[in-house]
Amino acid sequence: MGCFKMNGWLTSLVLIGLLTTGIVARAEEDYSEDETTEESVSDAEEAPRILKPVNKKSKPKPKPRKYFSDDTPRTDAGIFHVAFALGGNVYIEPKLSATTGDFADDYFKDFGYQGGVYFDYDYSRMTENIPLALRGFVGYKYALNSTHIFAVEGMVRRMFQVSQNTDFGLGAGLSLATWFRSQTVTVDGETSQIDQTVLLPTFILGAGFDFNPFMVDLKWMIHRFGVGETVMGAEFYFGVRL
Repeated sequence: MGCFKMNGWLTSLVLIGLLTTGIVARAEEDYSEDETTEESVSDAEEAPRILKPVNKKSKPKPKPRKYFSDDTPRTDAGIFHVAFALGGNVYIEPKLSATTGDFADDYFKDFGYQGGVYFDYDYSRMTENIPLALRGFVGYKYALNSTHIFAVEGMVRRMFQVSQNTDFGLGAGLSLATWFRSQTVTVDGETSQIDQTVLLPTFILGAGFDFNPFMVDLKWMIHRFGVGETVMGAEFYFGVRL
């Protein structure tokens, strides 16, 4: 009977030991899992961020230097036009006495015609919007009773934009003209013809409209100015621009 009790106690101790060992082992496994989880979380939090390499912008290579060559586009040439024009004129010059050659207190007036070529450099229609234009003229004029004039003119104009296709210009300039004329002179009852060639500078005042493809120009030509010496005229042109 005592042996049986002893065995019962031993069995109970063994069972209690097994149960205790199982509980401790499970607690250790749970603790190890929690510790592993905390370590993984802390590792994830403490893991350094991976920085992607930034591509450095490559510096532009310096352009080779150029000497004695300018390849920038020109902005000083203006918009170029050529026009062919015809028109009429009226000129005045002093009348001279047939006997003394002095001023006869009157002026001789005559109508004529002319034609020529215009050359325009227009800056007012450029993006810089400079309200100026340069105008040149080369032409032939017939005036004052068989006077032949070959003229070269230059003018600076102040441009005013009237509409999208129309400009108005006021200008001033100079002209250098060669005058060829034949005069009949009576001396002591004898009539003779004298050929004259005169190089005459001229001051010009001008105004006109440019409406592509046409142009209108009015010029006041002052060749000489003074009492008994005034030679001047007005010229009107109508032309076609190219």
